[in-house]
Amino acid sequence: MYKNLHFKIILILAIFTITLMSVIGAVLIGSAFNFYSNDFMTQMEQAFEVNGNLVSELRSAFDLSDYAARQNEILKAYSGVLGIDKYRDYFILDTNGDFLYGSVADSAEAMEKTPNIISAMSGKTGAQKHLRTSYIDYATRIESGDGKNAVIVCVKDSQEDVRSLSVMIFRITVQAMFFGMLAAIVLSFFLAKAITEPIRTLTVGAQRIAEGEFDKSVDVKANDEIGALSETFNYMKDVLKGTLDEISGERRKFETLFLYLNDAVIAFDSFGSLMHINKMAKKLFHFGTPEGERFLKYFNFTQMVRMLNIDYRRIADEYKASGNYSMHDVIYDGKALDIMLADFRYTEANTESHGIMCVIHDITERYELDKSRREFVADVSHELRTPIQCIRGAAETVLECPTLPAEMRDDFLRMAIDECDRMTRIVGDLLVLSRLDNRRTQWKIETFTADEFLSRMHDIMAGEAAAHGHTLVFDCEPNIPPVTADKEKLQQALINVISNSVKYTKNGGRIVVTAKAEQNGVLINVRDNGMGIPPEDIPRLFERFYRVEKARTSDAGGTGLGLAITKEIVDAHGGQIWVESELGKGTSTWIRIPYECRLAEGEGGKAE
Repeated sequence: MYKNLHFKIILILAIFTITLMSVIGAVLIGSAFNFYSNDFMTQMEQAFEVNGNLVSELRSAFDLSDYAARQNEILKAYSGVLGIDKYRDYFILDTNGDFLYGSVADSAEAMEKTPNIISAMSGKTGAQKHLRTSYIDYATRIESGDGKNAVIVCVKDSQEDVRSLSVMIFRITVQAMFFGMLAAIVLSFFLAKAITEPIRTLTVGAQRIAEGEFDKSVDVKANDEIGALSETFNYMKDVLKGTLDEISGERRKFETLFLYLNDAVIAFDSFGSLMHINKMAKKLFHFGTPEGERFLKYFNFTQMVRMLNIDYRRIADEYKASGNYSMHDVIYDGKALDIMLADFRYTEANTESHGIMCVIHDITERYELDKSRREFVADVSHELRTPIQCIRGAAETVLECPTLPAEMRDDFLRMAIDECDRMTRIVGDLLVLSRLDNRRTQWKIETFTADEFLSRMHDIMAGEAAAHGHTLVFDCEPNIPPVTADKEKLQQALINVISNSVKYTKNGGRIVVTAKAEQNGVLINVRDNGMGIPPEDIPRLFERFYRVEKARTSDAGGTGLGLAITKEIVDAHGGQIWVESELGKGTSTWIRIPYECRLAEGEGGKAE
């Protein structure tokens, strides 16, 4: 009953009525006391005005020997002015506060020294109102002209009049409170009914919505706040239905995204049992087969940890502390994986629980690339260490054997110079690749013809080809439009390609370089009859740090950067490069350069 809204409304109005009437009564009683006190003080201040008639007559009485008796007669004569009655008396006291005369002759023993009397004894006017006293008084000091004699006149009121008025106000307040309570209860009954009936209707509507019935609307005909609440409730119902439909759609989209995500995603509940698993995770753990589907029914977090060979006890403390944990380069089934474990919250049977979300990212390509880079660092370290050792050996030999024949000493020094040149080439390739990576290459744009470009390449590469007994042929189609590009960088790119043909073609081979015009650019081809490249290596030729047959390449002095640099230069010009090769028969490298390269348009780096 006490939780019923109807009862609460009645109780609130009843308490409000009692509180209101109590406050009104208290204010009226307080105002009455305050008015009475202020009126008393005003009356006393006017009566005992310094130059007033009463004070003058009281002072003139000091000329008599029994001045106190005369002053008593004067005060009796002014009783009307002072308001002396059965509740208000006056007293004449000496300077020590002892009773001399008064309107009540037998009040000497009951006379007490009030704070105002004490103030008058010290020469001040005692006109202070003191709280929590049953009286109010006023005391003033009257002195003779020569100041030899003085008395204290005190007027004291018992405030019985105002107390009687307060009792009457209290009774009126209680009666008004009683009738107000009756009226409030009757009015609150109808008010409560008018409020609770629409609320009951809204409650029934809310219960229907909770049961999933969104077809029926709440019908409350009113133009007040209840009516507005009903309209808002119906609007909320429509919005809620739309929101639930949207959530349902988003859930389906999420399930689709979860299912076809490129990363393997698995969710486990608080007991480690499987909740969700997407297609990539099934593929990773081979659950697509009939046998795998049977195993999937019993798949849980512990089994996943065992399959991935993860020491969960080692990482459990950190995972529990932060709510997530990442593992890198986990090898499983020949693949490199990054695994992230993250805590997530879910609600089941109205209870919030915590599960584990496992996201597995296949980083095999990156892992292999990092592996290639580590191999590259090792190779470069070896390539640099070898010439350094040679230079050191030659220098130590020359220093320790000053009597060496001049020819032998010159051989050692030339060997040191050759090894220095070798190191310079390695470091130069690294610097070029670094500038290309960081887009800090300074490009020098100029316009030139394909014929003069290939003629210059012939002059550069003829000596190296002749050293290996190769026949180097350059064939340029006539009337090729001029090319606007960085001539020096393109020469470097083509030198790398031709050098590979020179190195990996047996002595006495044939290398042909041709150029012909196309619609949008020049197509350059470098073809040799060398040893060729295995088909499985061709797709990775332009990968940085990748080398075909590393032992053979090391003997040739390569670092695996030449073709990577070539591709970067060609790509920066907006061109294309690709390789065709047949093992044992030779290799053909194609380079297509546009007539107006990107660098001329301000792209690909800084152009001069």
